[in-house]
Amino acid sequence: MSLNDVIRSYQDLLPEPSDRAAIIRVRPPDYRPETIDFSLSEVLIGNDPIHLQPFDTIRVFGRYEIDAPRVTIQGEVQHPGQYPLPEGMTAAQLVRMAGGFTRSALLESADLTSYEIVHGEKIVSHRTTVDIGRAVKVKDSTADAELKPGDVLTIHQLSGWSDIGASVTIKGEVSYPGTYGIQDGERLSSVLKRAGGFRQGAYPVGAVLLRNQVREMEEKSRDELIRQLETESAGAKLSPTVNGQEEIGTLQFITAQQKQIVQQLKSQPPTGRLVIKINPNIAAWENTPVDIELRSGDVLTIPKKPSFVLVTGQVYNSAALTFVPGKNAGWYLSHAGGPTNMANKKDIFVIRANGSVVGRDSGGWYSNNVLETKMQPGDIVVVPQKIMGGSNTLRNILATAQIMSSIAITAHVAGF
Repeated sequence: MSLNDVIRSYQDLLPEPSDRAAIIRVRPPDYRPETIDFSLSEVLIGNDPIHLQPFDTIRVFGRYEIDAPRVTIQGEVQHPGQYPLPEGMTAAQLVRMAGGFTRSALLESADLTSYEIVHGEKIVSHRTTVDIGRAVKVKDSTADAELKPGDVLTIHQLSGWSDIGASVTIKGEVSYPGTYGIQDGERLSSVLKRAGGFRQGAYPVGAVLLRNQVREMEEKSRDELIRQLETESAGAKLSPTVNGQEEIGTLQFITAQQKQIVQQLKSQPPTGRLVIKINPNIAAWENTPVDIELRSGDVLTIPKKPSFVLVTGQVYNSAALTFVPGKNAGWYLSHAGGPTNMANKKDIFVIRANGSVVGRDSGGWYSNNVLETKMQPGDIVVVPQKIMGGSNTLRNILATAQIMSSIAITAHVAGF
């Protein structure tokens, strides 16, 4: 008995069979299966007679099961994705198969990208423009394009569509706090004026602007720091003079320090704060580089003027001290009991109320002596922990993590 006795013609098959088919045959003595591929078209015209054996299974695949030709539609349609490619399918038919356009679709033109294999060595892409609106709405065949396997049709979005309904939220010490719709390119000063300006007692110097894009970047940076801290070896490159009991104690300390900083980072989620430098006189900084463009979803909080300076970290008495005009960071540090034995005195830094940082290498304003920095209400003096032992990489990671963790405090000081 041959294969032709079972399958005599295409009339014996379901529509759109693949040319590839197979016989699954079991081989004694253990009856393990093996696959014998054959060309359906060759068998049907008699060029490849195959004799059958008991227990053979004949499998005829559908056209869309075996390396099916497909096309992709993406962008402003109801159901973007991959679709099977029937013979003669056009761009307009693909749009209809994907549920039609969304309201945001640009009908003037769409991009059609095709791919071609050159000499069996490389793929070359070609891009053409399709007047997709005429092809779909008017059913103009001259504006349409026949698709080939692998084609990608991209329906673009109308310019400015994503800005529809864009709004920002203003909180705190303004005359009319609330949510305000914004136009593309609208600046901070414009929205503050619409909110009635600052109330008496407002502290715009400490304004906090939260932005979603900034929070996403902070989150990625934080997660990468945590990953590095959790994978970096605590015992790498200990001093050669460290031995015996000292080595065990140092390793335990470094490991505990790593765990502590990781826990701090995990417990303080990124806020997405964007540093802005504004003052009560809106007219003075309106339409200057300080007057930034707002983005949809921004949240601006204008706090009341604080009456304290915070001293935190490795000090004997972490506290919020009453603000005294003209006093510098060293004065506040001394009134918090001074640094402990575990303090890294060389890398003390100040976080301004607006979120900016003054550190040892910030520049010539304070002659690289951070403790001479004149403090303002809401500023924070941070005394980081001394990092002992470990590799240079680990020490740098720990130092960066301490700064990141400390900066997160400023958002909470502002009332978040």
